[in-house]
Amino acid sequence: MNPRTRDRARAEIQVRGIVQGVGFRPFVYAHAAELQLTGYVKNLGAHVDIEVEGPHAAITQFIALLKQGPPIARIDDVSVRWGRPRGTYAAFTIAPSGQGEFGFTSPDIAICDDCLRDLRANSRYEDYWATSCVNCGPRFTVTENLPYDRETTSMVDFPMCAECEQEYHDAKNRRHHAQTIACERCGPALVLLNRDLQRLHDPIRTAGRLLLEGHILAIKGIGGFHLACIFDSAHELKRRLGRQTQPLATMAPNETWVTDHLLATADEHALLTSNKRPIMVLDKRVEGAFTEVSNLHNVGVMLPYSGLHYLLFDIVDQPLILTSANTPGEPMIIEVDDALANLREKADFFLLHDRRIVNRCDDSVVRVLDKPAFIRMSRGYAPISLAVPVSYDENILALGAEMNATVTTYKDGRCYISQHVGNIDKPKTFDYLEASVHNLIEMSGVNVSIIAHDYHPTLRSTRLAAELGPAYAVQHHEAHIASLIGEGAPADLVGIALDGIGYGFDGTIWGGEIFSPALRRVGGLIPVPMPGGDLATRHPVRMVAGILYDICEAKELIATLISLGLSNLESGVLLQQIERKVNVPMTSSTGRVLDAIAAILGICQKRTYDGEPAMRLEGVAHYGHPDVVLPLDVSTYGGRPVLDSRPLVAEVIRAKNQGKSIKNIAASAQVTIGRGIATLAADAAESFGTTNVGLSGGVAYNKAIVATISEVCSSRDLALFTNTKVPRGDAGISFGQAILTAMVKSGNYELALSAT
Repeated sequence: MNPRTRDRARAEIQVRGIVQGVGFRPFVYAHAAELQLTGYVKNLGAHVDIEVEGPHAAITQFIALLKQGPPIARIDDVSVRWGRPRGTYAAFTIAPSGQGEFGFTSPDIAICDDCLRDLRANSRYEDYWATSCVNCGPRFTVTENLPYDRETTSMVDFPMCAECEQEYHDAKNRRHHAQTIACERCGPALVLLNRDLQRLHDPIRTAGRLLLEGHILAIKGIGGFHLACIFDSAHELKRRLGRQTQPLATMAPNETWVTDHLLATADEHALLTSNKRPIMVLDKRVEGAFTEVSNLHNVGVMLPYSGLHYLLFDIVDQPLILTSANTPGEPMIIEVDDALANLREKADFFLLHDRRIVNRCDDSVVRVLDKPAFIRMSRGYAPISLAVPVSYDENILALGAEMNATVTTYKDGRCYISQHVGNIDKPKTFDYLEASVHNLIEMSGVNVSIIAHDYHPTLRSTRLAAELGPAYAVQHHEAHIASLIGEGAPADLVGIALDGIGYGFDGTIWGGEIFSPALRRVGGLIPVPMPGGDLATRHPVRMVAGILYDICEAKELIATLISLGLSNLESGVLLQQIERKVNVPMTSSTGRVLDAIAAILGICQKRTYDGEPAMRLEGVAHYGHPDVVLPLDVSTYGGRPVLDSRPLVAEVIRAKNQGKSIKNIAASAQVTIGRGIATLAADAAESFGTTNVGLSGGVAYNKAIVATISEVCSSRDLALFTNTKVPRGDAGISFGQAILTAMVKSGNYELALSAT
């Protein structure tokens, strides 16, 4: 039948994408009713099935609306099969959900403006902290199984009252089929406890008053527990956490506070105020402001994203520190019993609710560099499915890196990426990794054939891969570059992978690499000794010794080390260790060079959190001018051109001893490293006949280095590609592992693997 020759028709429609937990069925129902179509909509987990009958023109209009979807949906595909009308349906209905293949629910999103107005209005939702509707609120964190219905979420514990039930079934109400609908009569409740577990009255108002008095509260949020306090209590919170220098995440009471105290471009403001509500890393307006919160040049800030937050800010008229209550690198605490057992020495009071958190989820962190970049992809953004330009007929599970791990599955041209997991060298996080593996496999419907993992032979994830099935090792930095290709960058690019640590094919520690389009290492930073291995990451003065060992006289180097805080004995022992090559791997890591410069300039001589020396170096450099001339020496190592960091580091010492500005030296060092790496990459691109360069890795969060590389590429008429869909750092490794495994195993990518 040609449907265009008939006035009336039938259409069988299948919609795929993020159609779980986004109000898709009420959206379909409302438009079908408006267009006077009959039929049904049915949730099948991986997709939504729709059958409609009515005028052909109305059905065509209906299909166009489906392709747009409701505000928080993502429509990947709408397939239509036309037929003759049967007259089967008297009206349009929402049919009971069925069991499909698999499916993804929407990530959690912020309370919408309509619900926020309800929170303030004279209505039954007034001052109710868990107010939500079909367009907002928790999704992933409350979902136990799919299809997404109330009985498959933790909201099953809260039977709807008569009024909520009425709104739930009212097709004209925005809470129509809103699975998290609840009110004060029937929904989750709050309680405020002191350390002796005694209940305090009026939980929200009392909690606000306690915060203003300087107390520290543990607050059960949407995806886990936070510790909260006003800025005046920051030093005490840091003391209790044992994190004296690490910046803390903050929540501003409103947009006005952010614009008054921080700098935000239009892109940054749009992300900050979006319904994803990530933590945005924004520059301070005034140098040295809010040092109790962050000793960097920027602050991580987010806006309120739940009814509870807004109600607290009705009482607390100033920003709050709102940082995850878990130990750094470990999973968020989600159970009340765990919080009461582990946070008694850190929190004075506990603001709790009784809705179960099914899936923990950290706050996402975003920084706008050349483009918006995920530092941590979680609440609001993950889990997520992405179409990828790779075709392979087997299914893949990728276990990611050791630090900032995520999990990815691949199936039928799509990758499914988990929320942030953490550092799997910690036992609790490794257990969480295993749980995330099973959860993601179930959601994405992947019958795993291959387990991709890091090339490092002793990682826990490497052992786990061997236990789970046929394993395939992917080198860390190759995974970084493959993540760019997975996002759609041209496969003929010359790749730049800059970070702190990654195990190389030659057994050394890589971290400043340039790859050919066939992923052959064709340039980078010169390898230098890394005395003490991991110990050198915690004490960057060790990297000063390693970098300068071959170009400085022993007496001169010992004098330098003493000036940086080592004793004469310690300096001598360190040089002996390098000479004897006892636990002294070689490294080409860009991060370690930045660490050494931070130590020389007196910016950071002991790392207390991941990335601290390089981050603090960037913070100081932000206020400087790159007007100190530093050498940009290129030599040959292993038959490939390399940027020699040794003369650069030596000149940093001389510039400091000459009394030049520390800020300017720091700025110059970053720009010089960026220019050197970019020049090598541009030369490589020219030699391979490509105009495409890709940049990934943890150092790709350094704004000055990224800007310099971008400038060099632009001056050479090269296109620069950076990650925007997955994190540039190690949290993007699992995605890159899945992409590279699919490319290699499908025979579409021939790697030039070597130990060079």
